Amino acid sequence: RDQIAGIENIFGHRSFLTPSRGQVATHAMAWERIEKNLRVLLKTRRRVSRVEGYDISNIAGREATGSMVVFIEGVAAKSEYRKFKIKTVPGPSDVDMLKEILRRRIIHQEWSLPDLVLIDGGKGQLNAAIRITAKFKSSRFKVLVAALAKREEELYLPNRSKPLRLAKLPPDTAHFLQRVRDEA
Repeated sequence: RDQIAGIENIFGHRSFLTPSRGQVATHAMAWERIEKNLRVLLKTRRRVSRVEGYDISNIAGREATGSMVVFIEGVAAKSEYRKFKIKTVPGPSDVDMLKEILRRRIIHQEWSLPDLVLIDGGKGQLNAAIRITAKFKSSRFKVLVAALAKREEELYLPNRSKPLRLAKLPPDTAHFLQRVRDEA
């Protein structure tokens, strides 16, 4: 997995090469299939174009940061990535740190809105993200939320009591979700 991620990282920086029409068409068809699968999973008819991934990094609660990565129609938009230094959470609480970075992200009305927020974590992180984004449901921040836990590769979704194992999803959709989570 790490070798594949490394190779993808190398080839992801090949801006001097222009993809051929065949490669662009293949990507467009792949994204359509992934997006359709995401809509079924999330039980929505809304388009899923912009996906933001979030993760928390810290050393025993110190030097804590949160990261935001952005994928637009399945392609990393690295110029829109953001890093947040945690300011209000004194101890090692990933859930509270996640709440902080989501609150701070939401206030940036000049940034494009995500269609899906994917959190690195499990049920606790999902519930925290749902609580934060729910406060903005009546305003401009209406977003779908999911969480992807690393240990068992399980996808946590709102209104679903048990997580879905990524192995049960179509491979291209599972790979896309992993890529967003791992990039964060």
